Amino acid sequence: MVTLAKLYQVPPSNYKLKGLTDENREVDFHFVDDAGQRYYCEFKLMGQGNPESADVAIARQTDIFIAYKLSETNKKQLEGLGTYWVELHSKTGFRKIKVILDELGIQCTDFEGVVESLLDQLIQEAFDEIINF
Repeated sequence: MVTLAKLYQVPPSNYKLKGLTDENREVDFHFVDDAGQRYYCEFKLMGQGNPESADVAIARQTDIFIAYKLSETNKKQLEGLGTYWVELHSKTGFRKIKVILDELGIQCTDFEGVVESLLDQLIQEAFDEIINF
């Protein structure tokens, strides 16, 4: 999640690595708009064959769900709940996060160039930030 935030140049003030929902459930990541509204994120990177992977997003106050692979049923369920989703399985599936961030009013900037050429640097920056958290 931090790597995606860094890819789209989300300022550190617009995301948090840990937090609690209104029901005191811990979330590992959330985006924050300039007014202080939090958008909780869940992510599951398991592959195909686990239709229950979206259940965590359905059961919690998840605003954005990021998964490696989602079934069409999962996508419809999430949309019905008003939960944004990103499927990383497709080659450019990660680009949907920019559309979501724009819609939620989260500061971000589209990146220039080829994402593969940026990954090593972004992952290192993300690890450095997480270690220093």
